Amino acid sequence: MPAPPWIHRKEAVVIVNPTARKLPSQKQLREAGDWLDQRGWAIEWLETAAPGDAISLAADAARRGVPLLFACGGDGTLNEAVNGLAGSETALAVIPTGTVNLWAREVGLLKKPAEAVRLAVDGARRRIDLGRAGERYFLLMAGFGLDAAVTHGVSHRIKSRFGAVAYALSAAREALRYRSSPLTLSLDRRERTLELLMLIVGNTRKYAGLTEINPAAIVDDGRLDVCAYSGRGRWDTLWLALLTLMRQHRRSKKVLHQRVQRLGIRSDSPLLVQLDGDAQSESPTEVSVAPRALWVAVPAALKSALFSREPPPR
Repeated sequence: MPAPPWIHRKEAVVIVNPTARKLPSQKQLREAGDWLDQRGWAIEWLETAAPGDAISLAADAARRGVPLLFACGGDGTLNEAVNGLAGSETALAVIPTGTVNLWAREVGLLKKPAEAVRLAVDGARRRIDLGRAGERYFLLMAGFGLDAAVTHGVSHRIKSRFGAVAYALSAAREALRYRSSPLTLSLDRRERTLELLMLIVGNTRKYAGLTEINPAAIVDDGRLDVCAYSGRGRWDTLWLALLTLMRQHRRSKKVLHQRVQRLGIRSDSPLLVQLDGDAQSESPTEVSVAPRALWVAVPAALKSALFSREPPPR
């Protein structure tokens, strides 16, 4: 099959995070590379050595006009690649590894490396929105409060060793001790004051590989889905967690949901924050949408309510 017309030259960069959990074997990555080589692709394999490396490597690929970039790592590696590619013409694809791989699940790329590569190369290119929290972009979600406390409670070493189990243990610990924070949310031009337990600003739907907090989110509608949980103690926390796992949380009066272009956050003390599953050191006071800021490569046959627009014709 010839390359899709959006690929003006057969050149790709693959960024590999060698410390990612469940990293594909060298044999699997070689098979993916061989598949590309046999079809005339020039492939540049790059490895990250420190946090932030994938941002600079992706940004360099975008500056050089590389049409396709694969991120081989978890959602954190993908987030760094997003921050390097935002606003460019380079399309992002994923070779899934890591702990959860929410984006790969969203777009049907939770596959072995060679199959993920084939589906992306023979696939469609779609332009999607990104979220922006302060100066940092996110692809999936920004989490504040309890959600971020769970992420902050898992070190990189423990995460690499135990994966999802580490998050489950941290969630159980934080659910018993976390207390709400009074704050005011500015939802576009509407203000709401509440005792916040957890705030998720979602660009996509899946959460923790278990449920969907924003089940109606659309990744190319120019808006973000805000889901704010309010309450005061551990019983509220446990009850809302149960409702969320049962996908019944949006029926609760303690859960606020609204679509926005901009969210302002006013609090007496900074909130813990995570972006795409990675703990952040700074607490932004504004989250906004960056419309149509990223190209992504997804399977041509993908049918998903996550997208409102049809892909460009092949």
